[in-house]
Amino acid sequence: MSATAPARKPRRWETLRDQYALDGYLHALGHQAARRLLPLPTGDRPHWDDRTKLAAIHSLADEFARLDLDQLRARSLALRDQIQAGRGLGDLVAPAFALVRETSRRILGLYHYDVQLLAGLAMCRGGIAEMATGEGKTLVQSLVAYTWALPGRGVHVATANSYLAERDQEFSRDLFAALGLTSALLPEKTPGPAKRAAYAADVTFGTGTEFGFDYLRDQLERFRHDRPRLGERFARAALGQPPVERAGLSQRELAYAILDEADSILIDEATTPLVISRKEEGPHRQPAPFLVARAVAEALAEGTDYTPPVSGRPVRLTEAGRERIAGGEFPVPWQELRRPWHRYVENALQARLRFQLDVHYVIQDGKAVIVDEFTGRARPESSWKDGLHQAVEAKEGLTIQSESDSAASISRQRFYRLYENVCGMTGTAIDSAGEFWEVFRLPVVPIPRNKPDRGAVLPTRVFVSEQAKLWAVVRDIADRRHRGQPVLVGTRTIGNSEKLSALLTASGIPHRLLNARQDAEEAAIVSAAGTPGSVTIATNMAGRGTHITLGPEALEAGGLHVIALEIEESRRIDRQLTGRAARQGQPGSSQVFLSADDFVIRHYAAAEAERLAASRSDDHGEVLPTGRWPEIFRRAQFRAEKTRYEARQGLLRHDDWLSETKRRL
Repeated sequence: MSATAPARKPRRWETLRDQYALDGYLHALGHQAARRLLPLPTGDRPHWDDRTKLAAIHSLADEFARLDLDQLRARSLALRDQIQAGRGLGDLVAPAFALVRETSRRILGLYHYDVQLLAGLAMCRGGIAEMATGEGKTLVQSLVAYTWALPGRGVHVATANSYLAERDQEFSRDLFAALGLTSALLPEKTPGPAKRAAYAADVTFGTGTEFGFDYLRDQLERFRHDRPRLGERFARAALGQPPVERAGLSQRELAYAILDEADSILIDEATTPLVISRKEEGPHRQPAPFLVARAVAEALAEGTDYTPPVSGRPVRLTEAGRERIAGGEFPVPWQELRRPWHRYVENALQARLRFQLDVHYVIQDGKAVIVDEFTGRARPESSWKDGLHQAVEAKEGLTIQSESDSAASISRQRFYRLYENVCGMTGTAIDSAGEFWEVFRLPVVPIPRNKPDRGAVLPTRVFVSEQAKLWAVVRDIADRRHRGQPVLVGTRTIGNSEKLSALLTASGIPHRLLNARQDAEEAAIVSAAGTPGSVTIATNMAGRGTHITLGPEALEAGGLHVIALEIEESRRIDRQLTGRAARQGQPGSSQVFLSADDFVIRHYAAAEAERLAASRSDDHGEVLPTGRWPEIFRRAQFRAEKTRYEARQGLLRHDDWLSETKRRL
């Protein structure tokens, strides 16, 4: 930088000099690899003492309790006036929190606990608050959203799905209105006045995906307009109209973002970029190549013509396989193809060998619909790229849709780094604390529970086969149901949920099944999972964020019991499931069932899976109690996590490279 160049404006994360950023997060990260990824800020540190802030909030409680709602609203508007007069937002955190707390007591009948106030303080400083399931994250969200809305620049509250966005907006709408702020629910896939009105509100609720897509739509809109002539610019200003370059835009600016279930938005979904596509027809958009590629793939030999599908690696043609498909044995009658012929065949192999019906996709209305591997929800708006989706359609004998071209794209990591201020909350963040800091400069703050944890984690049970495991789960469910204890079973795939459902039906055990086929009933099914003696099977984390109510009878029977039918490719997903038990100091329990046929060990420790299948077991197929096999599963899970982390980093590096290339051009 030259001597005359202006000083660079410090980035938001460079102003984080809090004590917890220097002490607590090193303890939270723990391992040496994460320490190396943690370039902690240096220099003078202003003191953000949570105890002092908490005392300041409490000191205002009695004063605000004597005010009526009109007076509370007047105090709220006075805070906004102070911000506009130039007072720092940090100086007003305590009165802002105290106002929300008292108004919430009047409007919602809910009064924030101290731990919720602590979570809100951590988030206001740009952190991710890790709060256990059931600790009231939605109420915490209201503290931060109100405080950040005071400058009038707009706050985006991003959730993992549209149900949560609608629920949270309805929950806090009257609270914000009483404080003189506006809130709105972001409509999906409907650009125009309704969307612009939602963004004009003080607080806008929507899915993280929709916020990103709206940013891309706005970028496309910018490129559609040439720079206006000077006279036109003055004319629009005189008429009070927005400039041409903003006339068709939805978003105002990317100022403040609050991420509910931050790990789902920033990590689980980060392996796929946000892409706006457009379908194009043409001579090379014909379905015949996909059908021929399917037939060719069926004739090839594993090992000789293509690599076997192991350890999460894509199937690839060998050198011999490429030569074979290029020879006269499989003539290709097309002069013009969208991509090299061997890519069509490799896609067909991927569709046949790696992509499973009711695991990776379902068939709805004659179309192959992707299933979100982390939530278990169908995603009809999404499709696999580079001809892979068409290869799956050919495999299933469906009508092959036209391919799409990318009109605009951005990685989720880069999109959320565009916001000036970001914070989040989730029940499972510590396991990814290093990545949160490395990529987003978001420190993770563990928040204590309001009441002691009464949950029991039962020993992991391991079986030589999937069938033996499923029958053991059925017997366990039958015993608990007889005692009146409600049971929630989490499965990784739709197929596994339906296998267990079939065995329960055959055993005469009534139950409710939730997977991508019943997505519309999600909240109702999960909320009823606490009924005494009920049995609920939920695909992965479907229904995440839905409150499960337990009555006295269910609590007397031991509270909610959660069964994990296998471990996931991320420890966080396991914790999300088992964290549904023993909420808010209630009794509850959880247990994991594993087998040699489980996905994680089969794909990331195939040799160990074979040894487990051949192990000595009892009459029910359960191996002798030992700590060896659970540890082997954990090591396989670590390999899966590493593979996904590297994929996210590769996507981010590619996106950053594209951004830098465009900037230079």
